[in-house]
Amino acid sequence: MKKFSIAVCVCAVLFSFSNYGECVREVSAQTSGAEENLAILQDIIRENECQAGMAFLGYTYENADTSEILEYTRQEELAAAYPFLQDGTVVDAGGYEIYAIVPGLDCKISIYPAQVTEEGEYLEDLNNPWYMGQENEVIILRCNMSEIFSNVMVSVQKQNMSVQYHPMVSLKDGHLAAEAYCYDFSIYYDWDEYQSEYDYSLDINIARDLIAQTDEVSYYLGLGMSLWYTGTEEYIEGRNCPVFVIGTDHEEHFTKEKYYAAGDNVVYYYDPLGDAWLLLGAG
Repeated sequence: MKKFSIAVCVCAVLFSFSNYGECVREVSAQTSGAEENLAILQDIIRENECQAGMAFLGYTYENADTSEILEYTRQEELAAAYPFLQDGTVVDAGGYEIYAIVPGLDCKISIYPAQVTEEGEYLEDLNNPWYMGQENEVIILRCNMSEIFSNVMVSVQKQNMSVQYHPMVSLKDGHLAAEAYCYDFSIYYDWDEYQSEYDYSLDINIARDLIAQTDEVSYYLGLGMSLWYTGTEEYIEGRNCPVFVIGTDHEEHFTKEKYYAAGDNVVYYYDPLGDAWLLLGAG
């Protein structure tokens, strides 16, 4: 889903980098160049005793090509914070999610196919890598056909040491799923910062009720599905619209089915084939 879940947490001049809520340092968004900016992030990765940094950039559609995948790195706030991502190497493993992966200093990244066994354990194909990177090479990765498990294994190597990750988005909050020794440098909305003028929760509740009252969503809810707020907004036809997902809430995971957004008493649904928000109406 193009530019769907990139979220912004911007201070006027400084970007605050944090690792799972713990503030590390403040870095000026205006750097002398992409190389210096990359060196700063690698230093933060090292200070947090991690081997790599990873950011969730958003959702894409099935037939997106390399140029469209790289376009995610050029979004305004992301380009200002991490300009070096635009020079990253695109690795297309198929799927609907886009990630940026930055190796720690003198580390290199390899991408391998992965699948899940009937016992729920990952099985990687180490004989047929998607890509073998060079030291300090930044990777822009497209992967994950399913929200339940990752279809890739990311290996980060430094000399004779290595760590492995399986990039995923948490169904709980839409953030990057936590991985040991992996620094999350995604940019998320800090909703509290923007609630000084009015209560955004009112808009969200109104949008939720509006979507739930449509014939289509009402039918799905009647089947026992759940409607969740994703924590993001889309700017559609001049409207800021909170985005919701409907799906089935299983015991251990939430299976997403369709996305909806609403604003100014208008309801939209997301068309993944056309990568567009289309008018749904109120039933």
